[in-house]
Amino acid sequence: MRWVRGTMAVAGCLLAVPTAVAAQAPALDGFAFVDIQRIATESNEGRAANTRVDELSEQKLAEIEAMNTEGQNEFTSLNQELQEAQLKLQQGQNVLSADATASLQREIVRLQRDIERTSQDTQAEIQRMTQDAEVEVQELQQQLQLEFQRRLLPAIDKLAADKQLSFIFNAQQGLVWADSSLDLTQELIDILNSEQEPAP
Repeated sequence: MRWVRGTMAVAGCLLAVPTAVAAQAPALDGFAFVDIQRIATESNEGRAANTRVDELSEQKLAEIEAMNTEGQNEFTSLNQELQEAQLKLQQGQNVLSADATASLQREIVRLQRDIERTSQDTQAEIQRMTQDAEVEVQELQQQLQLEFQRRLLPAIDKLAADKQLSFIFNAQQGLVWADSSLDLTQELIDILNSEQEPAP
């Protein structure tokens, strides 16, 4: 699961520069483009965000696997008891009293019921944990995307002002071809990486 897969408002639109900037003498013919996904992947903030999502995903997966192991161990233990009770009943058919036979039969029925309930409970708990984990990871992705967008837009404004651009396009949205000299992705990554996160 990678946070850059989520939908970002900035990723689906033309990145327009304020008219005050657009009115200046344009450079690079007034146009350039950036690769938003590359920025989200290669910038320091993007890498840190991906690490946070990966860590949360791995933590949730470990919790689910632990629950599955616990359920499997309980299932194995109950199944062993069931097999022993069934073997005892089979071997003692001719020597056990009626009361002992009835007691073993009740024990077998109880163990069969416990095995079925354990299996169902474990599956239900794993399903619940999986759904909760997906929601938690998605919420973190959305939070990180909003934080990334909050920092990206001022960086785009700065880049546009520095280069005196009228428009900056997103390479993933409708751009069929462009001169590679108009690719300012690395410069935008450098701006993001050099900026200090403002104090809250």
